[in-house]
Order: sequence, then structure tokens, then C-alpha cells
Amino acid sequence: MSRYRRFSRARGPIRRQAAPLPLSEALTAWLSSRGQDARAARLDQLWKNWAMVMGPDLAPLAQPLGHRDGLLLVGGEDHLVLQELTYAAPEILERVNAFMDEPFFHRVELHLLFGKTPLNLVTDTVVPPLPQLTRPPRLGGLSLDPESPMGRCYQAYLRCFDTPPDEGQ
Repeated sequence: MSRYRRFSRARGPIRRQAAPLPLSEALTAWLSSRGQDARAARLDQLWKNWAMVMGPDLAPLAQPLGHRDGLLLVGGEDHLVLQELTYAAPEILERVNAFMDEPFFHRVELHLLFGKTPLNLVTDTVVPPLPQLTRPPRLGGLSLDPESPMGRCYQAYLRCFDTPPDEGQ
């Protein structure tokens, strides 16, 4: 590099760009920024397959409540169940990390359920369909410049009502 640093008046010193990321890393970062990373999907699968992961002995006792900073949060109905789960915590941790294919959790934290719904019993929410759009009575009477931002926005709004009722459903 030359003796003089490159400088931009508007932004200060010009920094060198980092080497491009591999596509897999860029896609993972992009998905995680939108809450859809592979680890979250793997956690979702863990909650759905909790009974299979825990087996017939632990599944009725241990209920998944979530995770926080490497901790697996497990719930039990009462204090006697929590005492039994205290002794089973290493086995729970081993089974869950084996399912996750990595050391995802480093400790199990036990809680009383107190009426909380465990994650393995949560059902997927169904999004209701959008209501049918009704065309306003005096729509389309404005004369705006079609090249202006307001005119383009108005044209897009008009196109919302151009679909026949049969296609909209």
C-alpha cells in the first residue's frame, strides 16, 4: 500500500472490502437475520419430536419449555418430578444434543410448569384468509401524472381492484 492513505471527503478513510463470503454462509446469515436460521428450524423439530427424543421413560415427566443462552429449559408437574429430573438431567442433555447433532446446550434448567403450555403441545397457528376487498364507489377518478411517485402508487392501488372476484379467492 502506498505511503498515503486513501481518503474520501464524504465518508472518511476508505476501508478495504473483506473477502466475499461463501454462498452458504451468506444465506445462513441472511436467513438468521429474518429469524429463519437452520438452528431455529432444528429447535422446532426438537420440540415436535420431544417424545421420541426423550423415550417412554422421560417423556411423561420432562416437558420442554424453551431455551436461553445455552440452557435447555425443562418443566415438571410437581417437586417430586423435578427431583427425579435432577438425576436425569445429564441423560436429557445427552439425548437432546445428540438430536441436534452438535453440543447445542450445556446445561438443563428445571422449572415447575405452573400451568404453562409445553412447547411439544403447542399447535401451529392458522392464519385466517384476508377479507374480500370491496371496490370503493368512486375509484379511478383522479388524474395524476403516471410517472410521478404518487401517480405510480395510485395506479398500483387501482390494480388491487382489477382482479375479478373469482380469481381473488
